Amino acid sequence: MISRMVRVAIALLWLILPLGVVLWQSTTASFEGALSDAFRALSGSAWLTFAVTLITSLIVLFGALGLARGKRLSATWTSFIAVPHVAFAIGLLWLVSPSGWLVRIVDALLPMWQGPLQSSWLSSKSAFTLMVALVLKELPFLILMAQANVQQMPVLRWQQQAQALGYSRRRFWWLIVVPALLRRIRLPLYIIAIYTVSVVDIPLLVGPNAPALLAQAVFELNWQFNSNTQGLVHWGSLLLVLVAIVTLVVLRVVEWVLQRWLSSLAASGKRTPVAQTTGKRAGLPWFWAGLAVIIFISLLLQSVQQSWFYPSLWPQGWQWSRWLAEWPYIAPLLYNTWILAVLSATLAWLSAVALLEVQAQRQQHQLHVGWLAMLMVPQLVLVLGWQQTIGPDSGLIGLLWSHTVFCFPYAYLTLHGAYHAYPRRWLWQARSLGYGPWAAWFKILVPMLKRPLALAWAMAFSISVAQYLPTQWLAPVTHPTLTTEAVSIASGGDWRLGSVYALAQWASVWIVFMLALWGTRARN
Repeated sequence: MISRMVRVAIALLWLILPLGVVLWQSTTASFEGALSDAFRALSGSAWLTFAVTLITSLIVLFGALGLARGKRLSATWTSFIAVPHVAFAIGLLWLVSPSGWLVRIVDALLPMWQGPLQSSWLSSKSAFTLMVALVLKELPFLILMAQANVQQMPVLRWQQQAQALGYSRRRFWWLIVVPALLRRIRLPLYIIAIYTVSVVDIPLLVGPNAPALLAQAVFELNWQFNSNTQGLVHWGSLLLVLVAIVTLVVLRVVEWVLQRWLSSLAASGKRTPVAQTTGKRAGLPWFWAGLAVIIFISLLLQSVQQSWFYPSLWPQGWQWSRWLAEWPYIAPLLYNTWILAVLSATLAWLSAVALLEVQAQRQQHQLHVGWLAMLMVPQLVLVLGWQQTIGPDSGLIGLLWSHTVFCFPYAYLTLHGAYHAYPRRWLWQARSLGYGPWAAWFKILVPMLKRPLALAWAMAFSISVAQYLPTQWLAPVTHPTLTTEAVSIASGGDWRLGSVYALAQWASVWIVFMLALWGTRARN
């Protein structure tokens, strides 16, 4: 009875209520204007969104399949995944711009170099720059999900059988492991695709403007309060759902074709000599850690520089007082950000732990996709329905609820594998020694799963810190955060001031992750 009540309460708060509000709003909204007119106005944005999402998802998919064979360094992946998207995008722009830091380094190393670049593929705002930023940010997440699934597969036994049949290790990986792995990482890949379809803050910083991505176009139209644009907003949100569905269908077709092709190659019986392990991929995870460090240093230099002319590698003048001058403005934003993140992460973490405990007691060890449904709906569609139902300034309660809705599935997804892999016999033995159910859980399970539990809370915290659209649409005046302010300043072109807010946002997340890793390290 209690387990049923727990599941119903969690489903009501974080699934049924948020989806029900959107469905009710969609049925009662007035779709003014013709669909053909809306499609004509937004078709360019829709096609661009579809192309960017599909290309980004495919690059991330094949990159993850190729790099998942490498050495697993969870702490390294975590240190990079913890970088907020907004801070990463702001730092990346300065790093790779036509007169950015990388170009200056090449100019210093190669005297014959004629810089700065007059044009660059990685211009300040373009679809290519947007795809580069998304690929570099999302690829570690999918690799981490792929490596976690590989750990649950009998890869060693398969490899021994394949080597006995004369398969090389590379051929064994692609023909035997990858077809089985594709099904397991389907859901994380879909989450990445849905995020790319509906992301707003990154396109505002690095995306194109003519045409803009569909989510960005709908976001900007929603600020124009007249009947014509509101009709376009409603049609645009439906078009966004259609683009998301088509993208997922295409990705499923690609997965099916890839599985059939690899299966046909495996059935062909071709063999290649067994190759020796080179170990080169063991260092690949450090690429992202190094990239994070370089971006962090570039943001730090940008935040304190006064003048930095090309081709100097270091600023000619420093303005250390910028941080002190901005602190009266950063402090309230930092307070709002941390209060929201701590409360929403705690609510999401408690809900995820309660749900996983109920599932473990009922011996339901499979990942239930239904609990991740909020990640499979474009965020803009959800938040638009909430805003039009509860108002544009709903206060702390509404904002906290919206953040928790998006934090809960990530906490559940992060903790699911470790929680269900935990041997429950330890709890049974504790009960046989006289411990009650709560005492056994707190004194036996929690100490043994302290790192996964801490990282799940830290992940939920980082998701709340990174939320832009819910804060911007539900409480932009009463509860602005570091993320909303960083996007506002950086999109206006003030990269020095934007770097200050990006670093404050980054530090908020990084401190929590480092405390989680340090506080749960193994002790003798």
